[in-house]
Amino acid sequence: MNKMKKFLLVALAMGVIAAIATPLTAYARPHRIGDMGFHGGISEARHLPRTLETILLERGTNNRNNRNSRNNSITMAYSEYIFLGGTPVLFEGTKDISPALPAVRPSSIAGLAASGSTAGTYEVWHRVSPPTAGSEVAINRTMFFDVQYAVQGSQVIYTYVVNSNSWSEVIAVPDAGTFTLDRDRSSFVISIIEDRTPGVSFYRGHVAARLVYTGGMYGTTTVDKVGEFYGFSTAWSAVETHIMDVTVVNDSWALQYQIRPSVTVNKELQFFSNAPTQISFEGNFRELHQSRAGLRYEIFHAPQSMWYVPTTGSHSMDTFNVFEQLPAIDMSFLRGHSAEDDIHRLFAMQILQGDPRFYVPNQAITRGQFLTALARAVKLPVEEVTPPRPVRGQQPVALTLFSDVNSDRPEFRYIQAIQRSGIAFGRADGKFYFDYPISRQEAIVTTVRALGLTNLGMNPTVVSPFADSDDIADWAIREVNVALMLDIIAPDADGYLHPNRAISKGEAAALFNHLLEYMRNGIVRHYSEQMVNLTW
Repeated sequence: MNKMKKFLLVALAMGVIAAIATPLTAYARPHRIGDMGFHGGISEARHLPRTLETILLERGTNNRNNRNSRNNSITMAYSEYIFLGGTPVLFEGTKDISPALPAVRPSSIAGLAASGSTAGTYEVWHRVSPPTAGSEVAINRTMFFDVQYAVQGSQVIYTYVVNSNSWSEVIAVPDAGTFTLDRDRSSFVISIIEDRTPGVSFYRGHVAARLVYTGGMYGTTTVDKVGEFYGFSTAWSAVETHIMDVTVVNDSWALQYQIRPSVTVNKELQFFSNAPTQISFEGNFRELHQSRAGLRYEIFHAPQSMWYVPTTGSHSMDTFNVFEQLPAIDMSFLRGHSAEDDIHRLFAMQILQGDPRFYVPNQAITRGQFLTALARAVKLPVEEVTPPRPVRGQQPVALTLFSDVNSDRPEFRYIQAIQRSGIAFGRADGKFYFDYPISRQEAIVTTVRALGLTNLGMNPTVVSPFADSDDIADWAIREVNVALMLDIIAPDADGYLHPNRAISKGEAAALFNHLLEYMRNGIVRHYSEQMVNLTW
């Protein structure tokens, strides 16, 4: 091996394992913490960012008024089981959340850090209202929260502090009367930790509440709720599920039950051929935005006098699906090639851009091309590049991120986002090696880093199924194990990984589609099997 080749291989390896303390930036997440509320109910899921919206934001042509409208309140359908009468009755109404996004948003952690702000507060209110008619039970509930947050690296800690002066709740239950919250004797505590990785926000939280009601048939009724919730959100899917143990006590009886609400939303890609043959394009992909919301309860202890109380029950909320047409791409030049479908999908989703004829499947993909596409795949936020104003009489000066990547290159802001997110870095010599081929193991490492799941590969006893596992670099072993675990990669027909071989454009397209399949469905199935445990 000549000295130059050896230097480049070492430089590439060092770039993958390098780490710096850079705050993460996150796009406006599709599913906000607290959309379901914290009382054990469900709301319809917000739809995920549409491809066209992403393109408009990326090109800086999105309407300013549309961006500002995000801070307005949002109204969603809402359902909740009420047990104050001793037997479960279903409430169906609406839930309002304001602002739709907080006025001060820790969703842009890098922006907060840059401004010197790593902590603060914002206000949000939740309001539940009954429908105009038709519901057996009525809830009128308003809660204002002062949300305190603190940023620590990629993590945000939230504490929801209820404003007792603005907390009101009246619940009317058939055959049991009207229950009014005594806010002076009630409390509500919510604590949340969120980890914002480049492509996924993971979070968990705890709820502890004591709700004291007066009125109704049974005098004073006390409801104690203790629970936890888990969730994640990406540009392709989101899940939130709660597990809450509840005790209802009054002078006449006591009731114990567990409630499990959950909301799931994801996007699927479907190809449709055109029915008429005399049309300018053969067909195109479309994205299906679909959502599901359901809750289930199980009663562990019911009042003896109420023998008719069902021990289990469930409710699914009617949701609607939205379709979005994607551009029709002419891929006839790749007809019959094994990479045709993978490449077609990526161009339709605008993850790959430009003239598809220049995306030659058997050609090695460069480090810059791969990471630019990865940034688009996980919807990393990109910032507008504003070069400094030139001095009169002098040539304009381009911004320089690395000595081989400056603002004259259209990929500049994607590489900037990649570097800031911690997915990949430059070299010790100040170069990014943008135009050099990227190896298969480098591609795998950066893909897993984009998911933020490197920690899953910490087990040193994992037995590798690859025949050439000894060729995998020490700095790549964890991520390779994770990608294998998540079905993002697999051994080839002969059982090899070929970690040091340059990854081709066709292989990169397959890797991206495996990544998106995990983000659309794989992680959703994991949360459904582990946490939701509902039959839809």
